Amino acid sequence: MMAAVSKTCTNEDCRVAVDGKCVEGLPLDECPHLSRISVEDIAEVEEPQIAPEAIPVISLPLGDALHRAEASLLQRRRLSRAVGVIGANDAGKTSLIASVYDLLQEGPVAGVSFAGSSTLIGFEKVCHDARVTSRREAPHMERTSAGADATFFHVDLRLVDGDLISLFIGDRSGEDYLATVDDLSRAEDFFELRRADVVTLLVNGEHLASSEHRHEAKAMTTQIVDALVEAGSFRRGCQLAVVLTKDDAVLASPHADRVRREFNSLVDSLVQSHGGYLGDIERFIIAASPKDSSKVKRGAGVDQLLLFWLNSVVLPSPTRAKVSDSTRMIDLLDNKIEVSA
Repeated sequence: MMAAVSKTCTNEDCRVAVDGKCVEGLPLDECPHLSRISVEDIAEVEEPQIAPEAIPVISLPLGDALHRAEASLLQRRRLSRAVGVIGANDAGKTSLIASVYDLLQEGPVAGVSFAGSSTLIGFEKVCHDARVTSRREAPHMERTSAGADATFFHVDLRLVDGDLISLFIGDRSGEDYLATVDDLSRAEDFFELRRADVVTLLVNGEHLASSEHRHEAKAMTTQIVDALVEAGSFRRGCQLAVVLTKDDAVLASPHADRVRREFNSLVDSLVQSHGGYLGDIERFIIAASPKDSSKVKRGAGVDQLLLFWLNSVVLPSPTRAKVSDSTRMIDLLDNKIEVSA
């Protein structure tokens, strides 16, 4: 039986494909011109289409202040407290947020220890300009942009009994809050206040000590609370912390006693006007980032405010009792039927 050979030869005169013989008389396996394989003899093979594998991407948090949805997800992890902070842009809101974080980095504050944060970059940004490393001659804080959505700073805290609690501090421009005095519809956007367990109202102590700004500071303090309560921005039973800021400027002025009296009068008027709707209304005096630390230490009073934030709980809406109309004794044994107010 003749062995199968290739059908082609490099010698044009060779008829090996027809008669199977080399034109030069050489054995086929010794002919240098005989092609052992032809491209035409190779069967085409269809290779399966393989889709490239998607490169897995791990989404890492940026560490900046959280948006609304991001904060909501974190709040479901464990027991949490939400804090809203309102006041004019220069009242010291950013200084207060930075002070809470910086004090916790130095050690426990009023027995409460730092246990982590998902907004470390955000904290560091607001803290940098108040630190010595910024090489500024005086502490400086950037203002929150007006019109921007509120964001949240987050910090996990370990309490004295070892329990963990998450604290979320809302951050929105003070100009946006002040705008509700003239336009109540603006309050519809203040989701950070409606979810807050405690609202912190900042009163600029430096302005209260100033003859030029004191009357405006007093009027605006009550007007903004009146507007936000009327607009339904506070939950019923929400706690209110009224905070006199920049105590270093107050102590440096010749009107420190007057400032104390007027501040206490402001708080008393808020208790009288809104004590029935809000929960506890407490007063605090702080110096979050004093320009002169010789009169008052940095972060003075912030520890007590932090404890108030952590202990504040929104109580359920009060209920009223309804007397049963039944004449049966079994119904009259307990005639208080709770009905939502």
